[in-house]
Amino acid sequence: MAKRPKLPARLLREPLLHFAILGGLIFAFLSEAKTTQPAAEDHRIVITGNEVERMAAAWAQRWQRPPTAAEMDGLIREAVREQVLYQEALALGLDRDDVVVRRHLRQKYEFLTQDLAYDANPDQAVLRAYYDARTDRYTEPARLSFSQIRFDLERPGLPAETAAARALAALQGATGPQAADTLGDATSLPTSFDMIDDAEVAAMFGPDFTASVLQAPPGSWAGPIASGYGLHLIWVSDRAPRAVLPFEKVRQRVEEDWRYDQRRAANEAVYRQLLARYEVVLPPPAPVQAGGGGS
Repeated sequence: MAKRPKLPARLLREPLLHFAILGGLIFAFLSEAKTTQPAAEDHRIVITGNEVERMAAAWAQRWQRPPTAAEMDGLIREAVREQVLYQEALALGLDRDDVVVRRHLRQKYEFLTQDLAYDANPDQAVLRAYYDARTDRYTEPARLSFSQIRFDLERPGLPAETAAARALAALQGATGPQAADTLGDATSLPTSFDMIDDAEVAAMFGPDFTASVLQAPPGSWAGPIASGYGLHLIWVSDRAPRAVLPFEKVRQRVEEDWRYDQRRAANEAVYRQLLARYEVVLPPPAPVQAGGGGS
């Protein structure tokens, strides 16, 4: 008996071959499930004015403000996506054995198609190129150790600017940050921070304050620096700059991020192909109210 020719191992690993095989299976399934195919008139996505009002009301209830024009456009696009993937999920018969909402059907359809368009086993070179193009994702934040003396802008007596300037002059020649515990106005803020990352400093004091602390010379009092709490004198004790983590240390994270991006891109490509089969009908834009804003 003649032996069957074997396919080269390299060919078996080709993602295009996987795509062709899985695509063929889906096509065959759709060909047999003709009764579940939407009729031509069903290839219309109609978003009514009432639906738009409902989406806007739900947004306002959640965020305690009306959506901006850009946010409303995003809600409508998401509703169209939901309708398209819902119809395609019905065409595949995914609703036959389970009573689920349209969003669940959309997820089922996305799970079915998300692995068709990429090789699920990236090699080292692919991951290294992905890492090199996105090193900002794999960077340790700058860290700071500093002490601060706060002066309230509404303090009685000397204005904050004058009080801060006099305190700074008196602290020239200080050999440590001990004065942080005795000078300045009362505050619930800590007087010292130990190797706190710059994002936490910015969340507490603001980005301008953080930039000034990052540039202040260590080992002496400097300022005053403004924040939402008032004016501050600062003593920087230690500082570690931002640093890119080595690829070997974050390889697992890189692979997980790569897979996520590939799945998202594959889902988007499938959705764009499906969307082209539909006519999308939207309500006319609402008239702009005089004096209204989208903020």
